[in-house]
Amino acid sequence: MKIDRSKLKKYLPEPPADCKLFIDKLKSCDRKELHELLKPITIWHIGKCELYHWIDALDLFDSILEEACIKTGTWMLNCDKPENAELKILVLDILHFTALLIEHSYSRHLYNSIEYLIMLLQSSDVHIVLGVLSLLYVFSKRSNFITRLQHDKKQALIGRLIFLA
Repeated sequence: MKIDRSKLKKYLPEPPADCKLFIDKLKSCDRKELHELLKPITIWHIGKCELYHWIDALDLFDSILEEACIKTGTWMLNCDKPENAELKILVLDILHFTALLIEHSYSRHLYNSIEYLIMLLQSSDVHIVLGVLSLLYVFSKRSNFITRLQHDKKQALIGRLIFLA
C-alpha cells in the first residue's frame, strides 16, 4: 500500500489473535481463494486494531486495484473489460472489505490508495463506482482522511465526484 514503513512507530504491538489469523490467511491465498475469503464478509467479525497491522493485506489489494485501473484505449479501465469479470468481482470484494476494515480500525490516515479509488470512479460499472463511493463515505464519517489529502489528490477526487453529480 505504498506506506513508508520507516515512518511507523518503532514499537508496534501485536494485533489481536483473530486479526492476525485473518491477515495471515489473506497473505497466503491466491485470487480465487481471496474472493472466497472476502465474499461472505458482510459484517465485521474481527477485532478492531490498527490499520498498520493490515499493511501486507492492503499491499495485496493495491496490486489488484492497480491492475484494475490500467486504462485500455482512451477510456476503458481493465476491470470494465468483459473478459475481466473475475477481476471486477475481486475489486468489488476488496472495496467492500476495505470499507468494513476502515470503519473498524484505527490510524486510518495510513491508507494510501486514494489514487486507485479516484481512477475507479471512472469505471463504466455502476457497482464499482458505488463501492468506491461507499468506501469514501466511511472515510468521511469516521475520520478527517479526505480533508487531510494532499491538494492534488483532493482536487482530483472533487473533480471525479463533480463528473458523477
